[in-house]
Amino acid sequence: MSDDPAIKLDDVWVQYRLRNAHHYNLKRAATNAITRRKDDAEIITAVQGVSLEVPKGTRLGLTGPNGSGKSTLLAVMAGVLTPTRGRATVNGRVLALLGGPDEGLDPEQTGRENALSLGVRLGESPDAMNERMDGIREFTGLGRRFDHPVYTYSSGMQVRLRFTAITSVRADILLVDEGIGAADAEFNARAAERLSAFYSASGTMILSSHAEEILVTHCDKTITLGQGALWNV
Repeated sequence: MSDDPAIKLDDVWVQYRLRNAHHYNLKRAATNAITRRKDDAEIITAVQGVSLEVPKGTRLGLTGPNGSGKSTLLAVMAGVLTPTRGRATVNGRVLALLGGPDEGLDPEQTGRENALSLGVRLGESPDAMNERMDGIREFTGLGRRFDHPVYTYSSGMQVRLRFTAITSVRADILLVDEGIGAADAEFNARAAERLSAFYSASGTMILSSHAEEILVTHCDKTITLGQGALWNV
């Protein structure tokens, strides 16, 4: 239905079973079996009891200290992590940018091949990416280097390529973890307008960041996560 929220989380928990080195010690395991002693693994709770409804068209900022569960919660929303308990419902095509600045690049492929494969992995069709390729090449400023292997690129060139390829893709729901890095002052100046248009083109956006200025610029509302739970909604 058209009035369904973009994302709905119902009492979502994510827990990990943390095992230490002694859990894999065969001698200790044998001794424990004889003495019937049990070494319990530590349970780590990354997200606890989060219930949240994100209406379509929302520009939502997600903040909180390191280790508060922001990345884990985004992974649940993206469908790449199944909650231990609770339910996550997503209505729409999701574009999840959860990696670092060089995430998704194959150093053996050319810039052109990487732009195509990155877009396809993010859910775009090969035909659509090929139609945008001239524009991607021009915006990166790579010139002939666009058809050279990425392992010959500087780190700044790699960031330009990834940024431009990513911002050429469109989705109903955009999930971004800690923003999208650009390369240098000159490129950042050109990239700012493109990034704003990219954010605005998404039907719904959830942006995780520590930078208040980024959240204020691009989000209508901000919620805080602490110790895996929502502090304010």
